[in-house]
Amino acid sequence: MSVTGWDDTESYEAHRPESDRPATPEPGGAGTAARRKRAPSLLTRVILMIAGCTLLVGVVSMGVSAVLVGRQQQDALVHRAELIATLQAGALGQALWEFDTRAVEEMFRGLLAQDPAVRGVKVWASNGRQGTPLVTLGRPPGRSGVTTVERTVSITGSDGERTSVGLLRLDYSMEEAENATLTALAPMVGLVFFSLLAVIGMISILLNRLVLAPLARLTRSANAIATGDYTIRLRNSRGDEIGQMTTAFNHMAETVHDYTETLEQRVNERTEELRQSNEQLGVVNRQVMDSIQYASLLQSAILPDERAMARRLDDVFALWRPRDVVGGDFHIFRELGSDPDGDFLIGVVDCSGHGVPGAFMTMMVNAVLDHVVSENGTGDPAAILGGLNRMVRAALARGRENPRFDNGLDIGLCLVRPGRGDLVFSGGRISLHVVDPAAGSVNEIKGDAQSLGYRRSRIDHVFTSHTVPLAAGGAFYMTTDGFLDQAGGPRGFGFGNRRFDAMLLEQHGKPMADRKAAFARTLAEYQGGHAQRDDITLLGFAVAPATPTKP
Repeated sequence: MSVTGWDDTESYEAHRPESDRPATPEPGGAGTAARRKRAPSLLTRVILMIAGCTLLVGVVSMGVSAVLVGRQQQDALVHRAELIATLQAGALGQALWEFDTRAVEEMFRGLLAQDPAVRGVKVWASNGRQGTPLVTLGRPPGRSGVTTVERTVSITGSDGERTSVGLLRLDYSMEEAENATLTALAPMVGLVFFSLLAVIGMISILLNRLVLAPLARLTRSANAIATGDYTIRLRNSRGDEIGQMTTAFNHMAETVHDYTETLEQRVNERTEELRQSNEQLGVVNRQVMDSIQYASLLQSAILPDERAMARRLDDVFALWRPRDVVGGDFHIFRELGSDPDGDFLIGVVDCSGHGVPGAFMTMMVNAVLDHVVSENGTGDPAAILGGLNRMVRAALARGRENPRFDNGLDIGLCLVRPGRGDLVFSGGRISLHVVDPAAGSVNEIKGDAQSLGYRRSRIDHVFTSHTVPLAAGGAFYMTTDGFLDQAGGPRGFGFGNRRFDAMLLEQHGKPMADRKAAFARTLAEYQGGHAQRDDITLLGFAVAPATPTKP
């Protein structure tokens, strides 16, 4: 709503309802303190500036006038002194020729009585200033300086020639000139003073009417808007800077009023849009999570059957913890042949990637591994790893054109031969940790420094086989790098091989299920608040030879 017809906010405030008026600050509150500390008004400062400038100009003008008028008065007074000295010297000739001291004194006493500017008179006989003055008269010195005029006293003889008979010195005071100067300047001082008052008054009235009053109205209107009253408008009939400011203020008030009225509606619209977007995102998120959960079920289906593993092993556990719902780690168990006491394969695999990409890699690698194992026949882990390396590289060859696409896996694989009382281990960047209870130590059998399936993986690499005898009470562990590289501790370092071996020794002799719980607890305590970096798989098993080993 636009309000017009008011010249200022006072007239508008007088017609506003009481309920719409902003609250008045309490007396003595923060508003009063702010007013007490407020700087002088613009009008006061302008008046002071004008008064200072005018006073400075007046002082300079009065100083110049005083010099000029004083000089004129002094010149007039000197001229008068010279005229009096000339007249007195002309009248003094006969008395001085006759050395009539009395007549001379009477003459000058009359001059002192008639002219108060005369301060002193000295008359010498014809011998001039060389002797004692014939007549010396004077008054006490005044507050002003004096000017001295000398004239020669002469008489005219019968032959018409003039003869010098003495010398007259007249001291004339300048006090009259100073008084005359002050008298002449007094009206000028009054004129300057009243002119100053008139100029200050006129400028103050004009400045207040043209500038300060409109600014005060703008200030009050801005304060009213600040308190929440967005309906204030100012009438404007000026085209100068103040008028432009008023126009801009009205435009601002109109804009703020419009935004205020439509803000709630816009907020509701945006809220509804966000709600709908959130619902859509929720639907999409549920669909994605359902798909990922189903992918987790599919990935779990490729993991070994724990009951089948328990039938062939004395004790076994698998700690499988993807970083996301699905991951790139899995463990394997394959029985070779139909003999329930025959050889079998057991191992862990760490595929590149996490989450859904890693899960896709595990499905592909598991299928390729099944094919390689069925084609191998002997169960030789080194030969299986070589075939797996070649087939994974061939399966991923189509994506090699993209330099960002490079995938593969790390693997540790054991062929357990209970009948022979040993196992054969071969690995690519995954080690086999063997706990020897008799020696109280952990022996790490390192896999080859060669990953499988990557662009950099050598296709002709022959993996190394390690034969390890089976012994009662022994235990074997294989883990992906997610366990060893997990950040934790006070400095955020990785878990590390040394801490891992110490953990294996500490928990040795307990059932595998208890070891699994202890290992998970140790890792969680070390990890603390750090996020899980990678997929984690830890496989532990114990197996004794089917028949006693021969020396």
